[in-house]
Amino acid sequence: MLNEELLEVWLRLSCVIDNQRLAADFPFNEALVCGLLSQGGCRTASELCARTRILKSQMNAILRSLEEQGVIARQRSLEDRRRVELQLLPAGLERYRASHQKALNTVDRLIGGMGEDKARQLLPLLRRAADTFDTMQKEI
Repeated sequence: MLNEELLEVWLRLSCVIDNQRLAADFPFNEALVCGLLSQGGCRTASELCARTRILKSQMNAILRSLEEQGVIARQRSLEDRRRVELQLLPAGLERYRASHQKALNTVDRLIGGMGEDKARQLLPLLRRAADTFDTMQKEI
């Protein structure tokens, strides 16, 4: 059955990717947060929670860990003193970029193994799958 086959491949892929540890220098959620902060789109914990769907309590633990490691800093907004903004520090950005490059190297190996044409064909399917899951999550 198609659903069994898709689930089996999805679980296998999830295990392989997790075991590859694409973000080897950071736990996954920390790498995700650093990636968003490096792009400048998210500046507050609430914005990060909205983008990642990580619970506020979990986000606070992630941010505390990153702050203790010297990766991020928190500061009050100059415009609104109630707002606490997050900033990826230079050393944190450098560490994140090195980790991100390792992930890109792994993806390059995947492209090499699949072939560029097949990888390009896979991209819209993966985007569609992500969009579908996103829509399903919003319906809950």
